[in-house]
Amino acid sequence: MALITKIRKHFWFVLILLGLALAAFILMDVQGSQNLGAVAGETTLGTVNGQKIDYRDYQMTEGAYYRNSQADAFTKRSSIWNYFVEKTIIENEANDLGLSISTDELKDLQFGANVSPIIQQNWANPQTRQLDVNQLQQIKTAIENGDDMNPDLRAYWAEQENQIIKDQLQKKLTNLVSKSLYTPTWMAESSFKDDNTKADFKYVKIPFTALNQTVTVTDADYQNYINENKYLYTEDEETRSIQYAGFVVTPTSADSTQIFDSMSQLKTSFAEAKNDSLFTLSNGGSYPNIYFKKENLPEPFKARVAGLNIGDIVGPYADQGAYSIVKTLDIRNIPDSVSAKHILRNADASNTLATAQAEKYVDSLMVRLNSGAESWDSLAIKNSQDPSNAFKGGDLGTFTQGRMVGPFNDVCFLTGKKGGVYKVKTQYGIHIVKIEDQIYTDSDPEYKLALIQKPIVPSESTQNAMYDKVSDIVAENRDYASLKAALTASNIQLTTSPTFKINDSNLGTLGSNQTSRDIIKWAFDPSTEVGDVSPEVYAYSDPVNYFDSQYVIACLGSLYPKGLQPVSAVKSKIHDAVLNKKKGEAAAASMNFSSLDDLASQYGAQVQTATAVTLANPSVPGLGNEREVIGTAFKTDVNSTSKPIVGNGGVYVVQPTSVTEAGEFVNIPSIRKSLNSASQSSTGFSLMESLKKSAKIEDNRATFF
Repeated sequence: MALITKIRKHFWFVLILLGLALAAFILMDVQGSQNLGAVAGETTLGTVNGQKIDYRDYQMTEGAYYRNSQADAFTKRSSIWNYFVEKTIIENEANDLGLSISTDELKDLQFGANVSPIIQQNWANPQTRQLDVNQLQQIKTAIENGDDMNPDLRAYWAEQENQIIKDQLQKKLTNLVSKSLYTPTWMAESSFKDDNTKADFKYVKIPFTALNQTVTVTDADYQNYINENKYLYTEDEETRSIQYAGFVVTPTSADSTQIFDSMSQLKTSFAEAKNDSLFTLSNGGSYPNIYFKKENLPEPFKARVAGLNIGDIVGPYADQGAYSIVKTLDIRNIPDSVSAKHILRNADASNTLATAQAEKYVDSLMVRLNSGAESWDSLAIKNSQDPSNAFKGGDLGTFTQGRMVGPFNDVCFLTGKKGGVYKVKTQYGIHIVKIEDQIYTDSDPEYKLALIQKPIVPSESTQNAMYDKVSDIVAENRDYASLKAALTASNIQLTTSPTFKINDSNLGTLGSNQTSRDIIKWAFDPSTEVGDVSPEVYAYSDPVNYFDSQYVIACLGSLYPKGLQPVSAVKSKIHDAVLNKKKGEAAAASMNFSSLDDLASQYGAQVQTATAVTLANPSVPGLGNEREVIGTAFKTDVNSTSKPIVGNGGVYVVQPTSVTEAGEFVNIPSIRKSLNSASQSSTGFSLMESLKKSAKIEDNRATFF
């Protein structure tokens, strides 16, 4: 909206740009006919060991197999990319090893007795969570007979086959490696010793927060910490970070007044409405099929509940960032809970024939039930298609309102009576409902309400005004130094983002979304240099009400080559750990105590006890994961006091009270088998990660997304 206003202000400039763009397009068209090879090359999304991953294949897989995925676009893209990378690696390894999937094996994985987990996941009945064998059989018959299939289903099935083949080849490859694993005797004996040598010890923990040492952390301290933890701070890709300023768009008092006035007018129309439900929905409201007790009503509504009648409206009132009006649709005393049984005949509500057949079947059951020809439990066990409770005579237990779908809920709580039997049509099919009991805890009235809300959001003019302000700052400050000076003069601080890679979409507090992705793409543009300010004002949209909630100015702050990260890249992440380490070392060097009790007294701590501690389990209740502390307890003589140890949670001093040796080795074959099983269980993930690291992968995704 703000952008449109900006364009209108400078329309003459837009005309010039359009003319230049048209000329460039004509020139590009002429050149393009002479350069078709370059166009074709642009479809290479990446390569794995020289083998191309084509963008058109990516699109086909995304459209056919991931179309209905609930994941966000960025997670979906990452998943599909990883699938193609792994698929390429696995197929190459399988070819080298002579592994394959035969036609019969593939058919068995899709329709046989031991179907693939992918089939089990994709073709489970949403109600029963069980594999829908009937649907699979229909698909199998259609494929074998060459019947016409829905094109979308055919494309989906083809991609699913690729997924199954990749998964099965990966399992075979994993099995080859896992079956070759071997645990030597010395390792089993070492494990036995670690598991069965036990120590009891006393210790004092001085938390870092209790240390009053004043220390200065230097870049050398940060670098030492990075060097000690290289595996944590080594990147396999170049990373960058931005400096940014965010300008939040908030509604003005005029915006709030305008929304309040519109809600006041809506209230008048609502009072005169002939169809409450239609009016509510037409104005973006809701009327949950639930009756509320007084204590659960909105506060402004609750204050007037004593004098309320059906049709009365309360509001507008401000509540959680919105103006609300609430209309009383009904007032009555209803059961607090109901116990009931049901018999269900499944039928898709959109399938008229199936619904009619189910209803006819239910009518015949009702006749038998009402005539006394057969008992309820017998009918339910033999005829109900609800697998969760048919064997229990369809018993649903006791439930509160809102737990069942609308028509079912209405019969149980509003229209039905205790002991009554009713036929009900819902989205799941046709039910026979038997109300066993209706439980009332009081005779107080409950209220059914219709609620209409309008969020208090910035108007278009308010958004435009903020956009213009931020645009002017960008236009007048084209580098980091001038931008920082201008913002500082207005008491606005620049924020440093977390480091990011070329294909990332997350900018920390700015979130993971398309706007963040656009900023990252700009930051990695070959023409962008450190200190450059982006010429674009980036708009972040409110995810619920879809207005421009924040405008952001971005400046490329830092560029870090792949490899061990420099101090500047990770200083903010490791500051607390480095500070605690240095404080702990200073405190440990200055500690002077005669006993654990003396040390505890000096710092207001307690002497604590750890029992039956082993080297095999580094996490001890009350102590946490302190490997160095535990190791020191085993190395220190019994009843001797250790030197202070700087751990993860503070400074520790330990005093072993007993150490029990493991004794003679027992059942080494069983230990070897257990260790082997543990190694084999992690083989799949470890093997795939190892193959990826050794592969030569070229990733061009950033040119497409």
